[in-house]
Amino acid sequence: MQSGSVVFDRAVGFYDETRGFPPGVETHVADLLQQAGGLTKASKLIEIGVGTGRIALPLAPHVKAIYGVDLSRAMMLRLREKQTDEPIALAEGDITRLPFPANTFDAAVAVHIFHLVSDWRGAVDELARVLRPDAVLLSGGNTHDGTEKLMRDAMRQALPADKRRNSSEDQPRPVDLPTSAGWQLVGEPHVYRFKIQQSIAGFLERVKGRTWSILWQLDDTELAHCVDAVRAAIEVEFGDANRVIESESSFEVRVFMPPRSSSPM
Repeated sequence: MQSGSVVFDRAVGFYDETRGFPPGVETHVADLLQQAGGLTKASKLIEIGVGTGRIALPLAPHVKAIYGVDLSRAMMLRLREKQTDEPIALAEGDITRLPFPANTFDAAVAVHIFHLVSDWRGAVDELARVLRPDAVLLSGGNTHDGTEKLMRDAMRQALPADKRRNSSEDQPRPVDLPTSAGWQLVGEPHVYRFKIQQSIAGFLERVKGRTWSILWQLDDTELAHCVDAVRAAIEVEFGDANRVIESESSFEVRVFMPPRSSSPM
């Protein structure tokens, strides 16, 4: 049983194109994770929701080994197609029941994953179990400003209330969810800022094409309403949807220690 997690098989064909970083940014993101976690060539990591290796592939040269877990075999097969000699081992499985013994890893990486798992507390409990004493969780995610944020906000606000995930302002961001489970935030967030260029019309096409998993559960009428809401926001703000806009973006990493009461089972 998959604990209500979202499986990304349907996204294999467009995931790297729509979730990837601008050329060169992935190496800076890997450096950021390495510095935030104090990772070394002796570090043995687990990444939950490893997907197509967007994070694992550039991070692998910094460490001894990465063990990636994902529900989607198709996504991991795409990682294998891109992999050369990076020390990455893969396991198809549920992150709320990790196939590893206690006290196995020196650090854990979780990027854009907790909001996709209904039992995310079970997932962080499992990470606490498999991490060695004094090991850390590196919880990462993107933030968007300007044009990208405006269009994403319009899309989310048009969603039916019962089909939103972590969209309310009074809910913690997915990157901060470990705090709600008793994990201790260590220091300030580590941030790498970069710029992205995109076509406004292209964003609208991605909404129509159900690029984001939050759109997969909508029926055709709900999706059409969402598309109309984004189109209206574009017309008010920009007028010409064919413009190419440069926006600010950033990748943030928060470092967490497991709850003190956590103990291997």
